[in-house]
Amino acid sequence: MTTDRKQAMHVEAGKSFSTAEADENERRWNEEKIGRKNLDLTNHYDKTRMKLNFEIGPDGKIHPLGYQEKPLEVRLQERLDALGWKPFKSDSKIQPNCCAKFIFGGNHDRTLEMAFGNQTVSLEKNADNSHLHRCEEIEHWAKDVYDWCVRRYGQENVVGFQVHLDESSPHIHALIVPVGVRLKSGRECVMWSAKFGKDRFEYGKILKDMHTSLYEDVGSKYGLERGDSIDGRNVQHLNKREYIRKLTKEAKQAEKAVKGLQSMMRHLESKIFSYSRQLEEAGKELVSGRITLDRYEAQNADIQKLIAEYQAKLEDKADKLNEKEQELERLTNDAIKVHSVLQPFRNYKVDFTSPQITEKVPLFGTDKWVERQNRYIAKQFTEIIRKIESLYKSDAVRQVDAAQRNVLADYGEFYRLKRENQTLSEINQELESELNTLLGQLAVPSIRNMIFAVADALIGGQPVPISSGGGGNSDSDLRWDGRRSDDEDEAYRRRCLLHASRIVKSERNGYRRRR
Repeated sequence: MTTDRKQAMHVEAGKSFSTAEADENERRWNEEKIGRKNLDLTNHYDKTRMKLNFEIGPDGKIHPLGYQEKPLEVRLQERLDALGWKPFKSDSKIQPNCCAKFIFGGNHDRTLEMAFGNQTVSLEKNADNSHLHRCEEIEHWAKDVYDWCVRRYGQENVVGFQVHLDESSPHIHALIVPVGVRLKSGRECVMWSAKFGKDRFEYGKILKDMHTSLYEDVGSKYGLERGDSIDGRNVQHLNKREYIRKLTKEAKQAEKAVKGLQSMMRHLESKIFSYSRQLEEAGKELVSGRITLDRYEAQNADIQKLIAEYQAKLEDKADKLNEKEQELERLTNDAIKVHSVLQPFRNYKVDFTSPQITEKVPLFGTDKWVERQNRYIAKQFTEIIRKIESLYKSDAVRQVDAAQRNVLADYGEFYRLKRENQTLSEINQELESELNTLLGQLAVPSIRNMIFAVADALIGGQPVPISSGGGGNSDSDLRWDGRRSDDEDEAYRRRCLLHASRIVKSERNGYRRRR
């Protein structure tokens, strides 16, 4: 049984590039950081193989990973500044794409073979692989991928190109700035559409071309087959509206988590700043002679320890924030993609044998012989055409079924929304009636005073000053459940006023009946 040895290429649009992402790509971590990372069961960073990681620099040569003085995110910003890139306002929810984040890889066994040859590699956590050395084939492969990127995007726009050999499968991270030329000015600028298309249809075509080009230029040299391009998630089997609601809910949760993490990071940064100020003050006191050197050193050690603890927490929150931001972007993109139901037709490969003449040409009666051969060949071609026709008809049926399901889902959603609209209209009419009643009551001074007295009592949690005991008697239809845990002050006061109006109205109606 043969195993597919496919190349792999994933590209993700980036609206920003964080320090945490840069540190991970360049492995700017200490041992404590690596240990915290590996606490996540999905992570597998082998400290004994990290020395084998490498990157290809702007000179096109192989260097140790993280050899450049300027961190990756700084180099990216410098390239963006050189191109005059201007993001939207910081509070805008929509930001332009400024970079493309590539990951290149391939079949697990084949990439390990390129990296380590016949050496024994243990992929268990905390395994000792310090005996391994890096093979030249992985360097040649990385260099060819780098050259492919340079040809497509320009050497100056390949900001980072890191090769990781310390995880489960060897792979490459490439950070690239997409650059195009403005039609009016003729100047170069950051332009996602110039390299990846104006919409998802153009992007799909470009992505297919990229897979093919990468295979022809690189993959075929290393025994890697052309990768499968994916135009989007196949969600036909799900109810469209339910899927959209699910994505929306998950996106709101991710957005809430992002805001929470940002708030925690601001708090940690303020703590670090505060302790840094304390260090400065302690230094001034030492210089002025107000404290001794021993006391200063003790204070300095305590504060430095606190700063280190808060810095570790800050890094952890930054990593989590980066993950949540990526999750939020993925969910947003999925919600956009799911609105499209139709999938592209598959490309079928139909194996057939070219028709061949199987009889010798007779000396006599060649006309009948030619006619017989033509019928035979025509029959074979007809069978092939019918087979292809059947395959594409099945695909067409699939397209129609998907469209019909989508239409039915839309009709179902339309009627559901219609029912909800009717319910909301009824609720609105009830609220409008209550508002009119309240305004009418407030127009009468005696009733107005009574309503305010009841509302003040409810707000203060006191017994309601009404003879019928509408605020809490067991026989009352207007039971009061007090303040809820999610009530804001203003909302709670409005609810008290409205309930007071109902109590007064009920009391007056009861008084009329007793008369």
